[in-house]
Amino acid sequence: MRILVIDNVNYEDYPTGGILNFYRNMLPAFGSDLLLAGITTDTATPVGIWTQKTIGERTFEYFSMARVTPSAKRPFIPERITNCFYIRKYINTILKRNDFDWIVTHKPEVMYFIPDGYMSKTCYIMPGVENPLSISRYPWARNLAGLYDSFFLMPKAAKARKLLAAADYNDRKAFADRSKGKINVDKVIEFPTRYDDSIYGVNRAMRNDNEKVFVTVGRLGWFKGWKLMIDSLKQTRESINNAKLYFIGDGEDYDKIKTYIHEQGLNESVILLGKKSPREIAEWLNKADVFVMGSMAEGWSTTLVEACACGVPCVVTDFSSAREMVADGKNGYVVTGRDEKVFSKKMIEALSLDRDDVIEYDKRYERLAVSHLKEDMERVLN
Repeated sequence: MRILVIDNVNYEDYPTGGILNFYRNMLPAFGSDLLLAGITTDTATPVGIWTQKTIGERTFEYFSMARVTPSAKRPFIPERITNCFYIRKYINTILKRNDFDWIVTHKPEVMYFIPDGYMSKTCYIMPGVENPLSISRYPWARNLAGLYDSFFLMPKAAKARKLLAAADYNDRKAFADRSKGKINVDKVIEFPTRYDDSIYGVNRAMRNDNEKVFVTVGRLGWFKGWKLMIDSLKQTRESINNAKLYFIGDGEDYDKIKTYIHEQGLNESVILLGKKSPREIAEWLNKADVFVMGSMAEGWSTTLVEACACGVPCVVTDFSSAREMVADGKNGYVVTGRDEKVFSKKMIEALSLDRDDVIEYDKRYERLAVSHLKEDMERVLN
C-alpha cells in the first residue's frame, strides 16, 4: 500500500502538535511506502517540485508547497487561508505522479482542493471532530463556524472514501449530525492517536521527591485552558506549598501567560519550559506526580496518551476521549466544568493514587503504541 500524505507540516519539527506527532509516527511505520507533500522550513529543500528528503534515518519522495519561517506567534493572516493558496497552486502538480493507492490528510483545506475524481482514494483523519473555527485563535473567525461547516467542510468530507476520527462515539455522532444528513455516523471510524513506544514508557528513576510536580503539554493557546490550570495550581498551593506546575510548549499566548503568572505571584511556582523534544517530554512526564490538561476541546489527545504510556496519574477536563483514557480513581480523574476549586481537589486526590496501580491500569493502552499503527491503518483502509 502506497500512501500520499499532504499537509502543511515539515514532518520533522514544525508546527508542533498532535498532527505532526501522528505523521512522525507514520514515517518509521510505513517507510518508503509514503510520499510526502508538505512545507519546508530550511533553505535547501526546493519548492514546487518532487525531490528526495532525508528525515531521521529514512529518505522520502518529498514535495514542498511553501517555504515557511517557524514562529509561535499568531500570524496576521490565518494559516488556514495561506494554506489554501499554496495547496490550490500545487495540488494538481502533486497528484500528477499518480503512483499511490491512498491520499491521507488531517487538513480540511487540503481535502477541499482535492479534485472529486480523487476523493474515492482519500482518507481524511480528524484529530478532533469539533468545528476548528469554533476554537479559532481569531475571535472574528468563530462567527464563521456555521458557514465553514455548510460550505467548506461537510460537502467535501461526505465525498471522502474514509473518515477517521480521534474521538469517542458521542462526538463522532455530533459531527455526523452537523453534516445535516450528508454523513452517517457509521462512516466516521474511531481511530485513536498513537504514541511512540520507543520513547514513551515508565521510568520511575526520574521522580523528584523535593516538590510535587504537575506537568502539562500543549500549545499555549486560550482553548488549552491555561488559566484554569494556573488558578488550580494556586488553589492547590494553599494545601501543598511545594506544588509546582510546568508548561511544555509554545504558542501565541506565551506573553499573556507570563503576565498572568506574575500577577498571581506565582513566578516561582509556574514555570514555562518552552518547546521540548519528544524524549525531553517523556522525561518530564516521568518526573511528574500528576499530568494535567484544562482543554476546552480535544480529540484523542496525543499528550494524554503519552502520559498514560508513562504511567502518570492524569487530571483532565471532560473533552472527547477523556473518559475512555482516564477512569476516576484508577489512573486519575476527569473533571466536569471549569471550577478551579474542583479541579484542584482532584489534583490533590491524584497525588494519593498508588503509582504502581496506575501503571498496571495504563497497560491496557499499549494497543495505542506506534508499533501497531501500520497494521491498524491497513486494516481500516483495505
